[in-house]
Amino acid sequence: MSGIASIKRVSEESTTDLPRLHVIAGDGIISAADYRERIGPVLRVGGRSIAVHLRARTVHAARLFEVALWLAQCARKTGSLAVVNDRLDVALAAGAGGIHLREDSLPPEDVLQVAGSVAADARGLRVGRSIHDARQAAMYPADRLDYLVLGTVYATPSHPEREPLGLPAVADTVRLASVPVLAIGGIVPATLPSVLSAGVHGAVVLSGVWAADRPSDAVSRYLEVLDKEAAP
Repeated sequence: MSGIASIKRVSEESTTDLPRLHVIAGDGIISAADYRERIGPVLRVGGRSIAVHLRARTVHAARLFEVALWLAQCARKTGSLAVVNDRLDVALAAGAGGIHLREDSLPPEDVLQVAGSVAADARGLRVGRSIHDARQAAMYPADRLDYLVLGTVYATPSHPEREPLGLPAVADTVRLASVPVLAIGGIVPATLPSVLSAGVHGAVVLSGVWAADRPSDAVSRYLEVLDKEAAP
């Protein structure tokens, strides 16, 4: 069985276990001396319901690997999903549970081929990709990706140059996609129900967690909404 087939066979079986809340930890968190004290409570509160993404744009690879290795070890204890953005080498070396691709990252099929040839235990590696247009959703079949992240939905200070897509575009993306869609961009607990009503699997957040006085409390608020919306 090829490397791609091996990885995706396991991944497809566990699609329903994809966390609904994904929390991005950017350069400020990764480079902080107290990153363990910042991320640790978020993992403990979120458990299996969250994924934590390490998104490094300026932090050097050695530091990213240090944090990714710690995150992967902690995530195995809490049941959370540890994700490294863009850097497949770091994700594999650290034993992360997922790799998230930007638009200018390696193609998903190449990521899967490399992962399958490098590490036998990479079969369960989750692979996601960012898109910024509903039409892109149809480009990625389920045998190449586990999820898509669409944004930005609402205006956000992290990407002030991007025009918000709005909920109709979210609904169109969900309709065209063959994998779960996560929404990103200006999503707070108060707006999360509206986004979920468009059919997304969940949300990806950054400032909504880290700008809070207690990030772990913010995670709890997001999860309360997700649990309520999932209730029959």
